[in-house]
Amino acid sequence: MANVLDVILKTIEDVQQKNRKNPNEETADPSVFDLLRKKIQEVDGKVQSNQVQKGRRNAKSILDIIKDGIEGARKENRADSKVATAPKSVFEDLLKKIEKGPQRQAATGIRKIVQDFNLDVSRVPKEMLGQIQSQYQGDVKKLNQSYAQAIYNVTKKLR
Repeated sequence: MANVLDVILKTIEDVQQKNRKNPNEETADPSVFDLLRKKIQEVDGKVQSNQVQKGRRNAKSILDIIKDGIEGARKENRADSKVATAPKSVFEDLLKKIEKGPQRQAATGIRKIVQDFNLDVSRVPKEMLGQIQSQYQGDVKKLNQSYAQAIYNVTKKLR
């Protein structure tokens, strides 16, 4: 988890720098980025103490929990009358960068399928391959979720 945490904290820093340097966008209050860091560190604390899945009915991936933390920070920022609401792009840029990992995995998976089955995709339009990749990514996520749920249910019964 430390590696994922480091990458996400670095991503928060990158988004903050991008926001600060963009003359066409209002610069978000630094406390917004502090709140984001705090949310990510809370997730890390739960992971370290094995509290991530506690109290849940369904298993949830770490990335989904992190995304929930980012959405929570967005809601807190909107509700806090003392701090100006950060531009939408701050949260959207962060969420997009977090999604890049699963997208890369899906692209790799599709490439492997094309190689393993010796498929000629040279005439398939890029947009169509993108749709196939998105479908593959969703299917892999559902498959992983179902296995995670099964394992989670077994571990709950064994307690």
